[in-house]
Amino acid sequence: MVWYTDLRNERLFTPAERDWTSRRLLDLRAQLASPPPKGVPRRTKHASLIIGTWNIRDFDNNKFRHGPRRRESLHYIAEILSAFDVCALQEINEDLTPLKDVIRLMGPGWDFIATDVTVGSSGNRERMAFVFDSRKVRFRNIAGEIVLPKHALLPGEQQFARTPFLVSFQAGWFKFSLCTVHIYFGEESKGSEGYQRRVQEIEFLAKEMADRAERERENYILLGDFNIKNPIDETMQALTKAGFQLPPEQYPSNLLGTNYYDQIAFRTRPDELTFLSSGAFDWSQTLFRPEHYDHYAPALPARHRDLGPDGAPGDKGKDKEYYSKRWLTWQMSDHLPLWVELAVDFSDAHLLRNLDPAFEKSGAPAQPESQDDETGSAEAPAGLPEPVRTRTKGRKPPKIAPPEKKGTLAPAPKMTAGEAWRIFKWVAGGGMDRMRKARNADKTAEKPKKARKSKA
Repeated sequence: MVWYTDLRNERLFTPAERDWTSRRLLDLRAQLASPPPKGVPRRTKHASLIIGTWNIRDFDNNKFRHGPRRRESLHYIAEILSAFDVCALQEINEDLTPLKDVIRLMGPGWDFIATDVTVGSSGNRERMAFVFDSRKVRFRNIAGEIVLPKHALLPGEQQFARTPFLVSFQAGWFKFSLCTVHIYFGEESKGSEGYQRRVQEIEFLAKEMADRAERERENYILLGDFNIKNPIDETMQALTKAGFQLPPEQYPSNLLGTNYYDQIAFRTRPDELTFLSSGAFDWSQTLFRPEHYDHYAPALPARHRDLGPDGAPGDKGKDKEYYSKRWLTWQMSDHLPLWVELAVDFSDAHLLRNLDPAFEKSGAPAQPESQDDETGSAEAPAGLPEPVRTRTKGRKPPKIAPPEKKGTLAPAPKMTAGEAWRIFKWVAGGGMDRMRKARNADKTAEKPKKARKSKA
């Protein structure tokens, strides 16, 4: 629960600003409590896990001179982040003080893990971070940044523009590793060098994480700003062809609602991924509304406005456009937080694996146990006999409480247009005939061996 004690501090908030910010927080809380996808589900203690990802624009060094963020904006960001159990953040700047202020506002129990800054012109000295409720989500003491091996370096022997960050967590029965990214954007056109670099970054990372998931039998979740324009773009295919699954519904995540930059993708163990709900939380429905322009106009930075001698804007329409399309993105973001809710209580499934159908017809008497004289604790005696199958009354099927949350098992990965085209080319090029001939050759080679064995 977010702490609001700062609102009572008159050194930080005037009575008028306290009133304004409190009204906006009440509106924001009401929107968060709305049914998904408009709102975010209420967090549970054990039944579910809500994972979020949010690119918080240039948080928060004011290098573009549109800020800094107002104190009220930090309260809004804290309120939104507290709706998730764990959230990946991108574009966190070198100075961690603003992030620490947000964590403080979120109250006790919240913590964060951040990378060092990424150096280089395309890295922008950004950090990536995970904010999590330590009372619900446990850090499993594994964290690291993903780098490209020498054989997989990008053209010009380049590494990732911003190094992906992987951290292992556990919530309830669910053990998982989150890898957050901020993929290079580059140029728009598909034939450009920058676009191809974007595809290559996604392609390598998705394949590397898929291989790890297969090798380690670990649940891997890729999330963050992939700079994917739409669900059928080559950048999306680079993610899904490695076997990563997406939530059943896709949502645009830029403020204009036109692009699918942010994604949450899964490569998990069988039957350990159950979707409950998902969405992109559009905070602009409540905060920094167009009708709020008159309230914020005195706070807009003069350097980005065309003001007359009397301090009034020369063109109010352009001034309103600056407020609604630029300034507010440095108060909140030009991205929406994307989230997904998963079922994580596998208690019944674990217990059901212990059941033996044979005992439903004929039970077995209780087995003797030895007692430790000093501690009184029970220990299994050495050499216990197998349970005696008697004609005692069988065991009734157990009663299973209905789940607190019902969801949908992860859908089978959908075949993309690119995958369909590759299969078509393989079949048309004689791939099926070559595979059939190879199988027949293997069977022919096995027959003499079998004959010699039977003769012996």
